[in-house]
Amino acid sequence: MTRNNGRLPRAAGRVRTALMVLTIGALAALTAAPAHAAAPEKFGPQTYEYSFIAFHCDGFDLRIEGAGVDRATVFFDTAGDVLRVAKFSSFPHDVVTNTVTGHSIVVRAQYQEFSEPVAGGDEWIKTFVGSRYLANDPGVGATIREVGKISFADIEQTIVTFVAGQHDVAFDDDLWPVFCGALA
Repeated sequence: MTRNNGRLPRAAGRVRTALMVLTIGALAALTAAPAHAAAPEKFGPQTYEYSFIAFHCDGFDLRIEGAGVDRATVFFDTAGDVLRVAKFSSFPHDVVTNTVTGHSIVVRAQYQEFSEPVAGGDEWIKTFVGSRYLANDPGVGATIREVGKISFADIEQTIVTFVAGQHDVAFDDDLWPVFCGALA
């Protein structure tokens, strides 16, 4: 029998080394495990059909009729707090009609809306990308355009921080005069 000067036999040494590597690997995985965010939550698709009076203009009302669909995904950080909300909307053929004259325009919308909390506060930023309002008047062409990208520093959409594209109705307060004017 051959002696190996007090060392373990080679096979036993390999097993011990393998066990040590596995143990160190397991401890490293436990102590330095990467933090994982929770899986995103998905909502929708939500389908809408509607017909309602949207605006009371000077001497007439505007009725909107159409259908659309939207869906949303909520993303979380490692602490489980909301990191981002992404909403995808498609309203391909709304008809806006002057209830007195019968004159109407078709309004299309297909856009993404992203809302993100501002670190260290209760504020959120909101960004729209795509076409929120694209109105066509037969024989005239595009008459109302809210297309491109626009970012707001607040969830109420009152402070614009970035704009690219054509924005005829960037603010909610612009909707009434623009649509009433288009169908007067």
